Amino acid sequence: MWQDTVIALCQLAAVPAMLPSIFGKDKPAFKTSFINMIIVSIITFTLMTLKLWFSAVTASLIAVCWAVLAFQKWRIDTTKK
Repeated sequence: MWQDTVIALCQLAAVPAMLPSIFGKDKPAFKTSFINMIIVSIITFTLMTLKLWFSAVTASLIAVCWAVLAFQKWRIDTTKK
């Protein structure tokens, strides 16, 4: 399906856009990262049920990026206390 390719390519553009946040000093709020991880994980599952495999893989990459950011922010917040 052409939709799988279009969705996946657009999502692939989001992953490099998140790398400066992952490798940089500034992080989004924990709740923002955690909620986005949950939302994108639901989207990933939905794409899998539609058999849009390429899109599901790229969505899971975005979910992993959000999970990394949530974990980084959690570590920063807990070490400050």
